[in-house]
Amino acid sequence: MAVVATLASQESSTPNSLSSADPDPRAVAALWTLWERMAAMFPGKWARANGAAPVAQSGALTTAGEVWLQVITGLSPKKLAAGLSACMRDALDWPPNPPRFRALCFDVPALAQVQQEIRPGRAQCGFTVLVRSLLDLHVYASEDGYNQARMLQDAYERAVRHVVDGKPVPEAALALPPVATGVIAVRDRQSAREAMARAAAELGFGSAA
Repeated sequence: MAVVATLASQESSTPNSLSSADPDPRAVAALWTLWERMAAMFPGKWARANGAAPVAQSGALTTAGEVWLQVITGLSPKKLAAGLSACMRDALDWPPNPPRFRALCFDVPALAQVQQEIRPGRAQCGFTVLVRSLLDLHVYASEDGYNQARMLQDAYERAVRHVVDGKPVPEAALALPPVATGVIAVRDRQSAREAMARAAAELGFGSAA
């Protein structure tokens, strides 16, 4: 998937290789923390997908351990905690895959949320505002559903790269108030009648043919 490629390219400037036989002990400690928290949040599901531990009995990282080590490489403890908290906040039924978890660490909402917020009149989080800024709104509005989805996916992935690169996210946008409908009460009827009479005279309404 393109999102996988997007996030996989956003590694630390000194990433650990997947084949590294001697990873940083601090990184391994963080990996164990990740494993314990995920196993607690997703009982059974996490272990079935990734194994009971990131390290084999031989002391080497498992394949899943190597992948997840790459995911958390370069993340501060604060961002790692944000990713774990987002799993609870979003009430996920299944553990996120590696690229999705890295996105959660940067507070990137799911594409489905952006699809909802991008609709007219909806409140938009800062990330959705960013995605919207990357769309040609005139072209987007004129396209069919398939092409709109394709354009939105492309803008979403560019926004992910923007955020993971550490660039700023715009402020959130509030929903626009609904347009008032119904009959507007006339407060000054005399002024209204005079205005209507002037308009009728200027337009020639009511004059003899």
